[in-house]
Amino acid sequence: MIVSDYMMPGMNGVELLEKVRELTPDITRILLTGVAALDMAVEAVNRGSIFRFLLKPCSTETFTAAVKDGVRQYQLITGEKELLSKTLSGSIKVMIDILAAVSPEVFARVGRLRKLAQAMTEALQLPDLAWEIELSALLSQIGAVTIPRYILQRWQKGTGLDLTEREMVNAIPRIGSQLIHNIPRLEGVANAVAYQDCSYSTPTMTFAPIGENIPVAARILKIIIDYDRYLESLHAAPEAFHLMLQHKQEYDPQMLDVFEEWILKADRSVPTGVAKQGERKILVDDLKAGMELSRDIIDKNGILIVAKGTVITEVLRYKLSNFFRSHAMGDPVFIESDF
Repeated sequence: MIVSDYMMPGMNGVELLEKVRELTPDITRILLTGVAALDMAVEAVNRGSIFRFLLKPCSTETFTAAVKDGVRQYQLITGEKELLSKTLSGSIKVMIDILAAVSPEVFARVGRLRKLAQAMTEALQLPDLAWEIELSALLSQIGAVTIPRYILQRWQKGTGLDLTEREMVNAIPRIGSQLIHNIPRLEGVANAVAYQDCSYSTPTMTFAPIGENIPVAARILKIIIDYDRYLESLHAAPEAFHLMLQHKQEYDPQMLDVFEEWILKADRSVPTGVAKQGERKILVDDLKAGMELSRDIIDKNGILIVAKGTVITEVLRYKLSNFFRSHAMGDPVFIESDF
């Protein structure tokens, strides 16, 4: 916390505490003054968000009590933020781990979307929104946990869906947004997930925003999600992007231009259907959190357990260990050679 006198040369106490607030918003601020003017007190509260206003002469007991209260106020603020941060991080991790366990294909997809979102954030020079954009990409498909796996596989490959199945797929953003809205401080992410399918030029749903009214993160999601889906079915970046250009009115034109410039660089970080050079074999028991799979892991019945490009978490490591020990799959698995 900080205590400042009011009358000082060059900068008065209100101005000083206003600057302090800009640099370190959580620090507790107390103003000590011999000027008992009401307008100055109002200015101090409004500009510097003063915690206490002490008048001279100020007794030792009063001053000491104010300092102690100021320290406790700081501890309350920072303690609440730390608790919220840990709760938020834990909630997100649980959701992503559930997605990884329930739908390995979708989990691998959000891993690819995350890399594309990071590349777009850097290209568009949006450092202040980086966290929200990356998290929006990670949670953009969380609503897919409510859809049968075979429908998701057909949709991802571009296979035709009937009306009922199409309605299920179209509900992914809405369901995902509803799940995310239950987590404090993620309103922006929930809105981005909800509007990820919005067309830039024409409304796609009732009361849906268009143009610049669509959240920035949602406009980015529209581009990278469509690109990833087309790439999954066409297996070639130029062809996937060419298909996007056939209905380019659906995308933010500036963002689409930036994406085109970054497409090859971003695509190099996205796994394709061909195994990369430089991978290495590893035993299931030697897997560690943070390793990235370079090939799909298939069980003995030919069913996908974990998709290539997936980054191993503790939950996935435990899942693969159980599959291996129950003889549902065998060694080895393949990971990127960087690990």
